[in-house]
Amino acid sequence: MQEINTHVQDTYYAEAAIQLRKAGFAPQSQEDGLLPVDWGGSHLCRITAGGGAQFRAEDLERDGARAAFDRAVEIAASTAEYMRLLESAPELRAEALESGYKLLSEFNGVVLAAKPNERFGCQFVTWERTYDQMGVTLGHYTDSYQGAKRDFAVRAGLIPQAMVFSERQLADLCRCCQQALASPDSTFSYRDAQRIGDIQEQIERLSPGAMKRAEAMELPQQQQRQQQTQTMY
Repeated sequence: MQEINTHVQDTYYAEAAIQLRKAGFAPQSQEDGLLPVDWGGSHLCRITAGGGAQFRAEDLERDGARAAFDRAVEIAASTAEYMRLLESAPELRAEALESGYKLLSEFNGVVLAAKPNERFGCQFVTWERTYDQMGVTLGHYTDSYQGAKRDFAVRAGLIPQAMVFSERQLADLCRCCQQALASPDSTFSYRDAQRIGDIQEQIERLSPGAMKRAEAMELPQQQQRQQQTQTMY
């Protein structure tokens, strides 16, 4: 039993390390049954086998370290969730489907499946069952577990499409929040500004990287405004 638990732990840490690297962290080699994680060139925390994290207060005193820690914990918890599901998930069997896909969930003729990949991390897909229930079709592929769950919920009819924002829409919302707070004509109260900041943080949790995408979208618009101003003169 101990050998099995050790294998499961090693598999989880390997997957968590891949996902953390994608998010800009620097996971290190396992140490005392934990996964040390660096950020910004310094130690940040140690991920636990259960999807949590241990930290020292002084490691979170740097600018941005607390937000980085929260993001690392979200990744660890999300990874632990789907890795636990994969342990007991049956293989998805369908006509003309390559082997290796595990069935995580199925509802209303829609399936959510995952395929482990030791190099690139787990890959996720949602499919619709064919009319005869023998195959699957119209696959939506992603490496985002949270994105795959949202897609599954919409396709299966669990939540309306109108309740789900696309990655572009979330970036747009984030950009609008930034513009509103940065405007010299802003008349927001302290409480309103705080609420807008909370919205930005929630968007970032829903769509990691939304802030950076919003900044990238804002830059061309700033350059265009500068050019227009220069033309006016």
